[in-house]
Amino acid sequence: MSSEEYNNHNKVSQNYEPSNGDFFDDFDLAKLLYVTSKSLIWVILLLVVTGVGTHLILRYTKPVYQSSAIIKLDLKTEAGVLGFNDVRESQTQSKLSNISGEIELIKSNIVYDKLIDMLDLNVSYFQHGNILFEERFKISPFKVEYEINNPSFFDQVFDLKIIDDKEFLLSFNRNGIETSGTYQFDQVIKDPAFTFKISLTEYYDPQNPQNFFFTVNSRKSMAQKLAKNLDVSILNLDANTIEITYKDHDRHKAKEIIDAVCQIYLEQTVENKSKAQEQTIKFLDETLEATEAKLIQSEVQLESFIRKNKTVNVKDDVTKVVKKIEELEGEKLELRHQLSLLNELKHLIEEGKDMKLILPSLAFFSDEQLSKSITSLTQLQQERDLALASSKENTFIIRSKDIAIENLKETLSGQITRNKKVIMDQFSELNSKIMELERMFLTLPSKETEYTRLKRFYDIYEKYYMLLMEKKAEFGIAKAGNVPNFVLLSPASVQEAPIFPNKLLFYIAGIALGLFLGISLIIVRYILHNTITTQKELEAAVKAPVLGGVPVYKKEKLGVSKLIVHKSPKSAISESLRSIRTNLEFICPGKKKKILSVTSTVSSEGKTFVTSNLSGIIALSDQKTVVIDLDMRKPKLHLAFNGSNSKGMSTLLIGKHTLDECLQASEISNLDLISAGPVPPNPAELIMRPEFDALLQQLHKVYDTIVIDTPPVGLVTDGILIMKKADIALYVVRANYTKKAVKNNINKLISSTGLTNISVVLNAMTNISNYGYGVYGNYGSSGYGYYEEEQEKKPLIKRFPKIFS
Repeated sequence: MSSEEYNNHNKVSQNYEPSNGDFFDDFDLAKLLYVTSKSLIWVILLLVVTGVGTHLILRYTKPVYQSSAIIKLDLKTEAGVLGFNDVRESQTQSKLSNISGEIELIKSNIVYDKLIDMLDLNVSYFQHGNILFEERFKISPFKVEYEINNPSFFDQVFDLKIIDDKEFLLSFNRNGIETSGTYQFDQVIKDPAFTFKISLTEYYDPQNPQNFFFTVNSRKSMAQKLAKNLDVSILNLDANTIEITYKDHDRHKAKEIIDAVCQIYLEQTVENKSKAQEQTIKFLDETLEATEAKLIQSEVQLESFIRKNKTVNVKDDVTKVVKKIEELEGEKLELRHQLSLLNELKHLIEEGKDMKLILPSLAFFSDEQLSKSITSLTQLQQERDLALASSKENTFIIRSKDIAIENLKETLSGQITRNKKVIMDQFSELNSKIMELERMFLTLPSKETEYTRLKRFYDIYEKYYMLLMEKKAEFGIAKAGNVPNFVLLSPASVQEAPIFPNKLLFYIAGIALGLFLGISLIIVRYILHNTITTQKELEAAVKAPVLGGVPVYKKEKLGVSKLIVHKSPKSAISESLRSIRTNLEFICPGKKKKILSVTSTVSSEGKTFVTSNLSGIIALSDQKTVVIDLDMRKPKLHLAFNGSNSKGMSTLLIGKHTLDECLQASEISNLDLISAGPVPPNPAELIMRPEFDALLQQLHKVYDTIVIDTPPVGLVTDGILIMKKADIALYVVRANYTKKAVKNNINKLISSTGLTNISVVLNAMTNISNYGYGVYGNYGSSGYGYYEEEQEKKPLIKRFPKIFS
């Protein structure tokens, strides 16, 4: 070969550098099954890890229990109670507003304060565990009576270790310094920051662990905790039902809190109703007192008149006039009373007093708008009082209520002014009528006239007084029979199963997470798996024919390639190589003498192993075979034959030794070896010399098959030069080692150099199927690691795959 041809070959060899792996080739089910089988142990491990992790989470997560109660409200407006049912509102909005007001009452600080006192939540008791701690609600072995002088000691942890039934060790943190001391039970412990008296309770058990701690809760923090865990929601708006729920780590505590909330709400509603009725009765008492004084005065005057005049007869001719005057005087009295009520109402508005005081008198107003405004103002004031219980004066909700109240007061003032004007007009008109009737009495006897007047006032005061007495009796009876405005449909119950954590859901989530991670691992390994694995995959990728596959030899660990086919002639390796030998016959039919070259892309792909054992299989078929090691840069073929490398091709081509001197016999009778010899400085130039062609001709006279082990074509150009001289150029690809980019190298080698004699052999497959396709398998990172059917068992730890291998 000329120097110019050699340079061209050298340029071609530069194109054999592996390209980036094709991670996103078409889907390959065989590869997926292989990656899945290699990842099963990791999937199982991930499932075990997530399962154990889920168990540990469940083991060391404090369960949360929930207790709930369902209440049906029986809500009525104050106007409805007094009989004013003409006040119209949107029914749904009214219900929602009323129920929302009751919910705010239940969640107000008023209820929380009473709840803390009722259940004695000022001190919380806990018992230390190995990892978690447990609250000892109402079952604490000791009780703390306290007085906190320094507010910073509220909500602080005080550790208490019971030594025996007489002594205990108390320790706490003071300004970052641990402070402790031993004290007697029932001893008063005085400290500048606090005063404690700790006593044993009936729940003290000397057999149980005696490490506890307690905290003295501030009312603010306790109220915040109650507000966080207490939830009140509308269950059914149409049925006026609400649900009260409480969550806590202690299910008995949750139940007791719900029971206490219902009881406090009952007492609060009864108290509110009683308070409103007391205000009404007070108003009636004041009015009765004034009316009674006028009635007594009228009685005295009438009695005095009768005693003085000793007569009570009324003439028939003045009956109609008297009756008319009485009616007009009654109307005037009613107008005076309405005017008095309007003045009192205006006074209450100007003084900012509670409007509930005027509610019982709404029945005396004929103006429906005025009654409606008074009712609305009373409701706004109640809502502000409820909101003020859980909010401050300067909050938005209070300010918005104040603005609404002031606007309604202005409206109410205008209505009062208009009503007073109407009443005054009516009063003037009645006076005119009465004056006209009284002029008619001028002609009547003076005694009769006086008597009639006195009797008229007496009857009016008496009638009004009896009416007020009746109303007072009604409200007194109502107060005595006060009942809460709700029905407890479902009392609080103790739930055996916690609402959190849900063990079934947690285990399902743990298994799902393990499967997700396992599947993700399989997908990642599938994407990252960028090596040739099966003969089928190789056939679909390269243009050259694939002669077959060679399984991995795993009967023993081989440090270097060895000639083994003569030792195990019935092994899978021997059978696969026979199949390749038969395919070679089909490629070169009828050709008695032939030259085979064997190459690969890089080292460690099993080129030398295939060369030595394929030569042995050919020799075992009664063909005289010689193997030549032309990998003179890194000779290893002599090691496979247990031969020497002191002389060989490098010395033969320069004439230092003869062919007979370089030939080495092998363990197979028809198989000889010519080793590479000492490493020369110019292997490519030696191959290009005429002596090499002459040597091949000389060998053809003696041998039927010449097998040449060439250097990897991906590294040097020597292999390409020899492939041009060979009848068949075998290209060895190692399963699970050679990158997929080799298909580009092989196809480019065929198209760039015009070599049509290239055939491919897949090496290091785990199994050979009936169709000659390999199944994925593992291989060592060093050495050759070939094996046959008899596999040596490895320790389990050595069979663990790498995660992303």
